[in-house]
Amino acid sequence: MLSTRFTLHSLVTEAHKTIQGYLPNNGISIDATMGNGHDTLFLARHSAKVYAFDIQAVALTNTRQRLQKNGFNFNPQTHPEIHLIHKGHEHMAHAIPGNEKIDAIMFNLGYLPHGENPIITQKHSTLTALKQSLQLLNRQGVLSILAYPGHAGGKAELDAIINWSQQLDDAAYAITLIHSIKETTESPRLFIISPIN
Repeated sequence: MLSTRFTLHSLVTEAHKTIQGYLPNNGISIDATMGNGHDTLFLARHSAKVYAFDIQAVALTNTRQRLQKNGFNFNPQTHPEIHLIHKGHEHMAHAIPGNEKIDAIMFNLGYLPHGENPIITQKHSTLTALKQSLQLLNRQGVLSILAYPGHAGGKAELDAIINWSQQLDDAAYAITLIHSIKETTESPRLFIISPIN
């Protein structure tokens, strides 16, 4: 089931607002694209456990520093439990314990802002990770995908995500595509996907 809507807010704000509504107090979440840690910090504030992935060591350093500045000290005895994983998101199924179901998974695609050598997310690894996400997702969970067609490779990745989402069973998943009210061809797009129970 596909629906479309427009928003005056930033799509990051829309993703956070939506995700927060799905996370229970003991929720488990994944930041599939750590970057500079903004989504990881958001998830840490609203989850009992967070797994965050990135292939760039600088992303882990930046995220750890952001979390520490905001009071998260990575003590295993504290709440929440945070795991920063130096791997691409296409490896998430192997990094998450098999008995855990995830309440919220966030993808913020593109490249690491302010990175020296822009490394972009790739459509093939992104699609692999998205397929794994649906296997990991709790039946009451939610998946958000923020895609950016305005950079090199971004349009191909967005097109691949659209094609993948169109292949999903309409009876099994609710899909909402959210556009900015002032959208251009290069504006980001936000997908919200949740299982239909």
